[in-house]
Parts: sequence; structure tokens; C-alpha cells
Amino acid sequence: MQAGVSAPTVTLLPMTPGNGRRLVLIAALAVAFGALMAWIKGNTGDWHDAVGNVSATWLLLPFLAGAARVTRGPLGAALAGLAVTIAALAGFYVAESFVLNLGPHPWLVDLSLTMRASLFWLVRACVSGPVFGAIGFWWRERRSLVALGVIAGAFVLEPLAWYLQNRRMAGGSAYPVPGYPALWIGEIAIGVIGFAVLSRTRSQSAPEPS
Repeated sequence: MQAGVSAPTVTLLPMTPGNGRRLVLIAALAVAFGALMAWIKGNTGDWHDAVGNVSATWLLLPFLAGAARVTRGPLGAALAGLAVTIAALAGFYVAESFVLNLGPHPWLVDLSLTMRASLFWLVRACVSGPVFGAIGFWWRERRSLVALGVIAGAFVLEPLAWYLQNRRMAGGSAYPVPGYPALWIGEIAIGVIGFAVLSRTRSQSAPEPS
């Protein structure tokens, strides 16, 4: 290495006291969110199950983590998105061990059963968490309408996606949201209104909005 030329450094999660506290708070809120979804979902198959299974909110979590000012670059935002998604999943499945009626088992057995079920979603969280964390960072830095449209589109298109999935399963009930018009209309409204409101509040300092 030539004299006077220092090696580049990459700071993923700069843990200043303020950033560290903010990241811990976001992770704690993610755990609470997961536990709340488990409690809402409960043991029933009615609208509680539908609300507890809305997927777009699970993509909003890493998006918000990436948009929060706890990281310096897109890679750090992706890691923050992964961290909060895993934290939310942990909160959900630990709460499920208390909420679900899994039979006359000790609690540790119930916890083992629910955590085993979490592996399916944990693998997918390793993709969705970093991707939406990076998209959140993209929105934060550029106020990009494309980034905003991706997260808004998750809310708008999810009911349609599950409706088509149910039809593909020959009338099966793979997902309960389409059966509750107030829920899926509300989800679409959140996506549309959120996009409209945030697009109006784009920072004038964004250098290259897209």
C-alpha cells in the first residue's frame, strides 16, 4: 500500500449512543409487534386470523428500520431490516407458545413446536428483511417514489395476490383476507393513502428523486 493512502473502511451499523438506543427501541417495538399479531390471530379461524396474517405489515417493519437514521449506508440498512424482522418473528412465535392450544404439554414443549414452525418464515425473512431495509434506506436518502411505491404496492396488491392463490387452490381457503371485505379494502386504502401523503412530504433536499 502506498504511503499516505489509507484503506477504505465500511461502517455497517455505527453504534453511537443515540443510534444504538434507537436501534434497540426499534427492535423492541418489532418484538412487541410480533407478539401483538400472535395475540390478535389467536386460536380462531375468523377475522382475528385474517388480521393476524396480513403480510404487508411485516414488510413495513424492515422498511421503517431502513428509513430510520440508525445506519450510514444501504448495507447497514439491510442488516437493520433483517434484525427487526427476526425480532418480530421471535416475538410472534414466543407469544404463539402461550396463545395457541397445542395440547397438554409443558410450556417448553409448546415453545419448541412454535419455534420449529418459525423456520419456514425465518428463511424468507433472510430475503425480505434486507431487501425492504435497503428500500427504506433508498426512500430515506432519495425520497424515491419508486421505493415508496414498492412498500405501498405491498398493501395494495396483497389481497389480490391471495385471492388469486385461493382460486388456484380450486376454491380452497389458503388465506382469509379476501373473505373480509372491510379488511382488504382497508389494506388497499392504507397503501393508497400512505403513498399519497408521503409523496407530498418528500424532502426538497432529496437530490435525485425518481
